[in-house]
Amino acid sequence: MLTIAVLLFAQSTVFAQRGQGHDKERWEKYKAEKVAFLTTNLDLTPEEAQKFWPVYNQMEKEKSEMQMRRREMEHKVRDAEETLSDNEIIKLTREFASTQEKEGALNTKYNEEFLKILSPQKVLKLYKVEGEFRMYLFKKYRDQNRKEGSKHP
Repeated sequence: MLTIAVLLFAQSTVFAQRGQGHDKERWEKYKAEKVAFLTTNLDLTPEEAQKFWPVYNQMEKEKSEMQMRRREMEHKVRDAEETLSDNEIIKLTREFASTQEKEGALNTKYNEEFLKILSPQKVLKLYKVEGEFRMYLFKKYRDQNRKEGSKHP
């Protein structure tokens, strides 16, 4: 399920990168829905919200860029031929591991930023609410597919 949620997010990221027509609309709708969901469920004070949203938005931007790099590396690894030289394979595997390490460092960096803005309880709640949003999206996507599937005999 987590994989599907990640794929949904990745698909949304692709929409953002295309930035055209219907895809841009879907991306903007997704972002607005996520902001509304987080706002409703995090119970931020006005002061917390004022500090939180710029940091969160910057994190989302950086994560999106990092996820694109990771997907590029995943494609390179998937498409790599075992006939590459050992040195080429070592370079590729190190790049792959480095990309994952950078993604982890980004999460650590923003965890510390959020702890400067919010109580530890609210930072924990943020992570829970983000997970709930992914599950909400998964269910919504699944339900839409079921409805569309039932329209066509």
